[in-house]
Amino acid sequence: MTLPLIDHQCSPANSWQASLTLALRHKGLRTILQTVDHLGPLRVQRPFYPEGAVCHLYLLHPPGGMVAGDVLAISVDVNKAAHTLLTTPAAGKLYRVADGAPPQYQGVHAHLAEQAILEWLPQETILFNGAKGELWNRFELTGSAQLMAWDIICLGRRASGETFDSGEVKQRLEIYRDGKPVFIDRIHFVGASEMLSAPWGMAGEPVCGTFLITVDPRLELSMDALREQLPSGPQWGLSRRGEVLIVRYLGVSAEQCRRGFEAIWRQLRPLLLQREAIRPRIWNT
Repeated sequence: MTLPLIDHQCSPANSWQASLTLALRHKGLRTILQTVDHLGPLRVQRPFYPEGAVCHLYLLHPPGGMVAGDVLAISVDVNKAAHTLLTTPAAGKLYRVADGAPPQYQGVHAHLAEQAILEWLPQETILFNGAKGELWNRFELTGSAQLMAWDIICLGRRASGETFDSGEVKQRLEIYRDGKPVFIDRIHFVGASEMLSAPWGMAGEPVCGTFLITVDPRLELSMDALREQLPSGPQWGLSRRGEVLIVRYLGVSAEQCRRGFEAIWRQLRPLLLQREAIRPRIWNT
């Protein structure tokens, strides 16, 4: 995957091109953060080890949101047998972009080596009315590598009564194993479009989420038992496509979406990763 960069000479003076490259490897009894390279306002806190072996990392974007021309490019290499959990301390934001201004871009490219495990569990991304950008998450797995990754999108600022009446944001979620695609999902949010209100689209709801979990195709899971873990309401969907278990949310609350995803995470983590679910401390703040 090639992450696009915007020429500084063509970008607004207050825009940022930021990148973060992480490499993790298994050493002794735990996973260590071997390499950190960054450019611009994109950082990672020191590693935490609340469960001993697993490396918990918090990604920090000090500006808190993206304006016209901003680029955030995140690259993660999880080497053989390493296990890391990555999250964020707060919601991401795509602010309004003026007509004719360059778009915003956030790309996450993760490569998982044999026996590696990545849990990509960020907080939600809020698309302000008038945002114009692209969100691209691509996960490349090798051999028996395992992935748990979710993505939550909020259209407008519901607490302020703002809706997504203008703007355009493209979202891509992709999983590959040994170079072959096993899951590709693309959503195109266009302000005030039919898709946002139609029953076959967003049905007028402002929040959608997708939780992707790789599962050994030979392993049988009780979908009914998993559904029982979710908060009540008709806004949930569970399905299995080959090796990928897909949990979807459509509703009014990012908090409710996170609660449901976390319930599934708590249920499946011991089964699939042989570890109890230990919440990142940042989620309690």
